[in-house]
Amino acid sequence: MISTMPMSGAGPYGNGMHSSAMSLLSMLTEDSADIVHAALKKLLRVVDTLWHEVSSSLPQLEEIVEDEAYPKETRAVAAAVASRVFFHLEEYRDSLRLALGAGDEYFNVVTDKSPYVETLVCKAIEIYTNCGDALEVGTLMEDDMDVDDSGPSSPSGGGDDDGLTSKVLGVVEKMFARCYAERTWTHALGIALEARNLDRVKEILDKCGDDLKEKLDTLKYGLESCTTVVVNRKFRNEALTVIAAHFRGMPDSNSDYSSLVRCEHLLGNSSSVADMISSLIKLGGDSALLALQICFDLVDTGDQHFVSAVTSLLPRSEESPSLTKALAILEGGFAGELELAFLYKESDSDPLIIANLKKSLEEKGKVSSLLHSMSLHAHAFLNAGTTNDQFLRNNLEYLKKANNWAKFSATSGLGCIHQGHVGEAMTLLEPYLPSEGGAIAANGGYAEGGALLALGLIHGKPNCAAERRKATVQYLREQLRANQANEVVCHGAAMGIGLAGLGCRSSEIFNELREVLYTDSAVAGEASGLAMGMIQLGNAGGGDESVTEMLAYAKDTTHEKIIRGLALGIAFMHYRLENEADGIIEQLLRDRDPVLRYGGMWTVALAYVGTGSSKAIKKLLHVAISDVSNEVRMAAIIGLAFVLFKTPERVPELVKLLLVSFNPHVRYASCVAVGIAMAGSGDAKTVAILEPMLDDLADFVRQGALTATSMVLMQCSETHKSYKKFNGKLTSIVGEKHQSPLTKMGAILGQGILHAGGRNVCLNMASRDGFVKPTSVVGLALFCQHWFWHPCCSLLGLAFQPTLVAGLNSDMNFVKKFVVTCNSKPSAFAYPARLTEKKEEVKKRVTTVTLSTTAKAKAAAAKKKKEEEEAGGSADMEIDKDKKEGGEDDKKEGEEEEKKEGGEGEGAEKKKKKGPEPKSFDLNNPSRMTKAQVSHCFVKPGRYHPVLPGAKTGIIILSDTTPSEEDDEVEEVKAPSVEEEEAKMPEPFIWRPEQQGGGEGGQATEGKEEEDEKKDKKEEKDKEGGGE
Repeated sequence: MISTMPMSGAGPYGNGMHSSAMSLLSMLTEDSADIVHAALKKLLRVVDTLWHEVSSSLPQLEEIVEDEAYPKETRAVAAAVASRVFFHLEEYRDSLRLALGAGDEYFNVVTDKSPYVETLVCKAIEIYTNCGDALEVGTLMEDDMDVDDSGPSSPSGGGDDDGLTSKVLGVVEKMFARCYAERTWTHALGIALEARNLDRVKEILDKCGDDLKEKLDTLKYGLESCTTVVVNRKFRNEALTVIAAHFRGMPDSNSDYSSLVRCEHLLGNSSSVADMISSLIKLGGDSALLALQICFDLVDTGDQHFVSAVTSLLPRSEESPSLTKALAILEGGFAGELELAFLYKESDSDPLIIANLKKSLEEKGKVSSLLHSMSLHAHAFLNAGTTNDQFLRNNLEYLKKANNWAKFSATSGLGCIHQGHVGEAMTLLEPYLPSEGGAIAANGGYAEGGALLALGLIHGKPNCAAERRKATVQYLREQLRANQANEVVCHGAAMGIGLAGLGCRSSEIFNELREVLYTDSAVAGEASGLAMGMIQLGNAGGGDESVTEMLAYAKDTTHEKIIRGLALGIAFMHYRLENEADGIIEQLLRDRDPVLRYGGMWTVALAYVGTGSSKAIKKLLHVAISDVSNEVRMAAIIGLAFVLFKTPERVPELVKLLLVSFNPHVRYASCVAVGIAMAGSGDAKTVAILEPMLDDLADFVRQGALTATSMVLMQCSETHKSYKKFNGKLTSIVGEKHQSPLTKMGAILGQGILHAGGRNVCLNMASRDGFVKPTSVVGLALFCQHWFWHPCCSLLGLAFQPTLVAGLNSDMNFVKKFVVTCNSKPSAFAYPARLTEKKEEVKKRVTTVTLSTTAKAKAAAAKKKKEEEEAGGSADMEIDKDKKEGGEDDKKEGEEEEKKEGGEGEGAEKKKKKGPEPKSFDLNNPSRMTKAQVSHCFVKPGRYHPVLPGAKTGIIILSDTTPSEEDDEVEEVKAPSVEEEEAKMPEPFIWRPEQQGGGEGGQATEGKEEEDEKKDKKEEKDKEGGGE
């Protein structure tokens, strides 16, 4: 948009009184240099309001700038006028070029803070950062930096870029000087990091060392910028090394150990982190508690390889309670037990959701195999991590309807439900696991294969016990070797090995999987290719020939499933390698096979996941609109969500035009990308973008829109304006006769995702410290493969992350006195109301209307009969009459009582009428805290406070201000168990013989029993009479 705002008061030039600039412009053609100079001076005063007239004379102004016959001052004024015209035309590069030629008198970057100067300074910094490589190697000469003494630049095009860049450096140098003078260190550091100028980074951190607080804030800003702004991996590591050195040089009282550990983790310095944890534990007190908090944060990152390296370097010989607790967190699975206990205890899973879903599917008689399988996946999502499989136990007949691969999916869904329940995994899956010495039919093994995959899912979380995970991997390897003849069991065992051993980088396991791959079995080979990539996650840069061998076999085999498995396996091996993956990416994208190009797109997505790399985004967008294969285009669009998930608001803007593409596959992928990126945000604009897709002509596009909208609305309350409407739409689609199976599939999965994990989890690929969680990334990437292979649906459970706040004391127990306050109305973040079971209405008997003639005839007959009957009969009639009158009286009394009760009910409702909703509320410990809720919460001051200042979400270690006082309000962290709890002992009582039928007590009991029998007989008689 062209600027039309006058810049009154901008610099020394105010608005003139001229209503037109035409007279001044005509003076520019005069031969006298003095007249031209005077006209230019006056134009400079009015150019901010009359720039639209002056713009027609831009060529003439630039001729004056180039003409050396004019005095230098005249040329400078002409450059200043032309620069402002270009500024209003939003041609900032030309404006900056001419402003630099005008000199400091007309472009003073130190003192002038007008919009004109600030905008051009931003443009200069942009050019500086784009030329970071050139500046870094020092190719610019000192004599090129003198802007004031040189004449104005030439307006000619491309050849001027080098000169302009050298002059820009002078502006940037002055801006650095200004930042140093104003002590705005973060501004200067941000520019240096964007420009990839390491010397400047060192200079800034050295200069800000006078004030320790300022330096600490600057270091934190630099650490955050390195993880979000700096794209070049090599420079990022160099900058982090400098920042880590300054963090270590801080005094202990001012040091931020959490930030230092984060910095060392990004650099992969496991030894430094282990030494830091050991030294903090030795200090004791709050320092030891801080070490425990660091351990929890390390486990939360999901980097199993780094956590294992740190654990192996901790001293085991020292006997210290804090060290024992640290080891329990890092390798003992304590964090996993805590999350499991939270999901089990705080689950708000609604059993009527799956019950109504089952009822809707069974109304039409025979249940579709596809929809039946999807309903079991939805049930797995609904109860992910809660260990609640009661529906399956109560509906075994419904479960038995699953056949072949549907049975495989149903069994693997147990792994999603019991995720993290490692202590009882073998007990839970024992009925389905392959029996020792038992032969499995060649065409069977679906339940056994699904159970092996479920075993991998249960142990797939990074916070479970390391020893149990190793034992499970060993068991799965034995099953893989023992069942080579059955490809279904091999498939489940290979996938289980990949999930349980994710990122372990074991060459032995890799070789075993390669042997299964070389059997050339389509089903087992696909799983082997995927598992090989998961085992070597992010380890393609090791220098071995693994990637080359996998790529060669993918080109030799004729099975598309194997090719796809290997392509994705290669993508997993290049996880987070960024620039190092560019070679294999280009090789895959040049291949004729669309499946390998498909793998190339996933390699881009996983290599640059969470980086926001502009290079990766350009590549993905180019393929999304140019490739001839729909599958490749889909992978490219979904890859945008992986690259940009740390800045999710950019994804809807990027795919906005793709959502209206003529190609339905592009529309489907755009929906999925938006859903993954904006999961749990509840963003109204995103929901509005997806809403038209819910009624798309293509059924699979509707399916993608339904699942994507469910992701966006995860953990939203009923106060969200779109929640109730969308939730009702999901329910209605399943019951509609004319909806296609694929649309119903999206609605069923959507219901499971919307209410996932007892409504206590959300899709998330990042830890609370901003690290990319490999388990979540792998889980989402595999879930996207359900387009080709429906059993992949259950793997979405790996990406579900509990949204909790849990405060622990030094004994690792929940503290009830730790309270977090939410400055919001309770309804804004409340659980949605549960469904209510509809009760069948009992039809009331309608009183028959009697005609007057009929009544008269009945009265005459009764009178005649009365005269003929004897006295006994007359007495009976009188009794009947009394009964009738009594019944009418009872009826009247009942109506009066109902009226009375109704009146009391109305009064009670008035009494129970709620007042205004409070504006804040307290969260118990532990409790759910959604992503949107975090910004509204703060820790309530009290006896306990977080040992890490500012912590308010996740697992928080608490420091006790009064440790000498005993606290009885604590709760032990206890994971659920499948074993039934023993019945409690009865309360003490006194036994009296007379109560057993002897003495007076016995006679009294017998008399009471006789009265009860008479009463029961009388009631039965009255019922029979009422029925007649």
